[in-house]
Amino acid sequence: MNNGRNDHPHTEFRKYDIVIIGAGPAGLIGAIESHAEGKRSLIIEQMKRPALKLRITGSGSCNITNNREMETFLDGFGKNGRFLRKAFGDFFSKELLEYFSELDVEFELERGGRYYPKSGKAESVVNALLEKIEKLDIEIITGTKVVSINKNKEGEFQIKLQYKSSGEQENRRYKISAERIILAAGGRSYPATGSDGSGYDLALGAGHTIIPAIPALVPLKGSGRIPEVLNGLSIKNCIVSVFSGEQKVEEKFGEMEFRDNEIAGPVVLKMSENIVRRIKSGEKVAISIDFKPSLDHEKLDKRILRDIGDITNRTCSDILKRLLPMKAVDLFIDLTGIDPEKNPGQLTKDERKKLRLLLKDLRIKIKGSAPFSKSLVTAGGVSVREIEQSTMESRITKGLYFAGEIIDLNGDTGGYNLQAAFSTGWLAGRSIKEAFSLKGEKDG
Repeated sequence: MNNGRNDHPHTEFRKYDIVIIGAGPAGLIGAIESHAEGKRSLIIEQMKRPALKLRITGSGSCNITNNREMETFLDGFGKNGRFLRKAFGDFFSKELLEYFSELDVEFELERGGRYYPKSGKAESVVNALLEKIEKLDIEIITGTKVVSINKNKEGEFQIKLQYKSSGEQENRRYKISAERIILAAGGRSYPATGSDGSGYDLALGAGHTIIPAIPALVPLKGSGRIPEVLNGLSIKNCIVSVFSGEQKVEEKFGEMEFRDNEIAGPVVLKMSENIVRRIKSGEKVAISIDFKPSLDHEKLDKRILRDIGDITNRTCSDILKRLLPMKAVDLFIDLTGIDPEKNPGQLTKDERKKLRLLLKDLRIKIKGSAPFSKSLVTAGGVSVREIEQSTMESRITKGLYFAGEIIDLNGDTGGYNLQAAFSTGWLAGRSIKEAFSLKGEKDG
């Protein structure tokens, strides 16, 4: 199986019809779909193995897509979601699952409407793509970095490459040419897998605007001691609200957690891009946790009074254990100033109010996020305004196509981003194949 060939052409100049930069999901499917009889293709990957990020996605289990309707799917990408309408219209979740079925990879629907390979392993997805590429005799070179792309007067792309052969101490450079390029070099998330942002420089060199990249679907860093005290706590049903100053700007219901002295979990990850952008613009941002979202203040006070009546011969600590996860009890005792050994019947109205307010609004100031190495995706990238959404071709440099995370597109967790990578890669590849076909008819 072709896991990346290092048959570098050394110093001779080689010509290709199609060059794909990046061997992730977008690049691999783009290479397959652009393949045409008599056309020579090359995939260039700067890491030693193709598809490193795809191999680890979903903790190695590969949540490839979900069963949402298209409109819901597009909403998951925010304001730029409409850019994907054509790509999804041609190649959406149904087509993606059928595509892999033809490659002998079957998927099953699991919790939350998410599709995972029946094997439970992302490797089965990677291997299927690489086997197809090998059957089509598409070349792959790994451990190779694209240094620059330039277009000559004849309309050919001149691509300067840099690689380091085994045992050599010095990097060696050489050039190739291509008629068309798919730039699918990824964003900046998980840079150890090759998504180090280097594709942005290539796009800039081709005249494109890059929306500044920030980490998205990323854990947050909180100020103060609360994240440290609650480290290891998972809260299954809560409302998390985002505050800019004293103004509530967003809220979501679901699950969150404190781990590694960071604030994470599905609810937090989904709001992280908004939070990071606000912090970078100078806003004072905090999150609020509502531990009892099903109870308003009046009902919560009645609940507390009922619990007091039930356990009058015990302590205030026992009341808190009924209301909170064990991990949070000591924190609430400290923040409310309630004597944990006091009889519950001795709780004053003011003490009940303090407890109620904290249960409904535990506020944590946010100072930033974890780095790109912990972000699931990148927000930012090549501006969608400069890409033709019906083909993925650059509106600035003809013959250059974009696919995957390098584009300013990022969606929710749950298969959104992999679907976008495969859909844009598929459309870019098909568009190139069609362009060659039309050119052949014209020349003929």
